[in-house]
Amino acid sequence: MKKSITILGRVLLGLLLFLTLIPFYLLLINSIKWGKDIVENPFAIGRSIHLSNYSKAVGQVCRPMLNSIIVTICVVVIVLIVSTLAAYAFARFEFKGSTLCYMMIMAMLMIPGFVLLIPQFIQIKNLGMYNTFAGLIFPPAAALSATATFLLGTSMNSLPKSMFEAAEMEGANDLQILFKVVVPLTKPTMATVVIMTGLNAWNNYLWPLVSTTGKETEQITVALTKLIRTAVEGNGVLFAGYVLASLPLIIMFCCASKSFVAGLTQGAVKG
Repeated sequence: MKKSITILGRVLLGLLLFLTLIPFYLLLINSIKWGKDIVENPFAIGRSIHLSNYSKAVGQVCRPMLNSIIVTICVVVIVLIVSTLAAYAFARFEFKGSTLCYMMIMAMLMIPGFVLLIPQFIQIKNLGMYNTFAGLIFPPAAALSATATFLLGTSMNSLPKSMFEAAEMEGANDLQILFKVVVPLTKPTMATVVIMTGLNAWNNYLWPLVSTTGKETEQITVALTKLIRTAVEGNGVLFAGYVLASLPLIIMFCCASKSFVAGLTQGAVKG
């Protein structure tokens, strides 16, 4: 019975892996084909390989990708700093109104993003931040800080209080405790925050669409909808653009995947 369950589990995992990877296979295989070959047989290599799709896509997505990298890095850094300090304050100190403040931050998780779209747009317009990198960075960073504060706060609350007391007895101040004790122990959770925040910032489409105009601040998600290609090339250039746009995320995940998985499973098993 146990062996049958193991075999069934492996079969289901294999099926899940296949369903997960097949879209990536189709994306890669069709990114080197032209429109006619894509329509006639999307699952096989075409009669000819057209690497020119990538050369044409690079010229159109290079600047937007650089803009998106700048915005994503800034959002991640801001969210990490703000959420780390906020989570540490809530985990370490008890002050008047701390519970209310924490609940108000958590309430942000319940508000759909599109509800805040118009108020945020009016705000950045009045502040002169329309069509600027500041307008692209600060509103998403503020929205994503709530989730990051919740994750880091949960991780910090799980640390034993005796550890903080021992550090205080050794003469460490709050900043030393934060950076020398808490941060090293919460690195897996921080890696999770970095990847989740990076994904949200990079894949954000609606906010860059309404808050920017022109090429100077155009983001990759918006640029991909405007890729120029001929009728003969079809969607091959578009698929090549998708592949190029996914490379920074793949690199980021490969660099932080070990810590990311550790952060997801942290606290799942008590030893």
